Amino acid sequence: MLRLAQLKFFEGFYEEFAALGLTPATYAIFVVIRDNPGVPPSSLASVLRLRLPNLIKILNELESSGFIKRNRSKSDRRAVELMLTPKGAKLIAEGARLTQPYNERMLAPRSEAEQRMLLDLLNRILPL
Repeated sequence: MLRLAQLKFFEGFYEEFAALGLTPATYAIFVVIRDNPGVPPSSLASVLRLRLPNLIKILNELESSGFIKRNRSKSDRRAVELMLTPKGAKLIAEGARLTQPYNERMLAPRSEAEQRMLLDLLNRILPL
């Protein structure tokens, strides 16, 4: 049932965010980098539960499109840090404006009490 719910939410996500070209994975990547400037790719992969080679492919695409940049860490020249470019920051800001209406639309069949209960139960399964 969780997988079917995920598919339903992904379908709704693609409809809502299609004009921006965001996928659930790229949206999550943008949010984590936005909220954690300088995050290393390995930490990003761990947080999002992505295989590092798969993440690197996405990061390469985002970098070549001008949405993110990779910088060498000042404290450890071997390490790479991820940052949003102004173009990437603008894109995720536009995406963030769509998030609340999207969530409201997807959860509209549930009462506020049911919505709180759902989030509570999900947080018990996967605490953040």
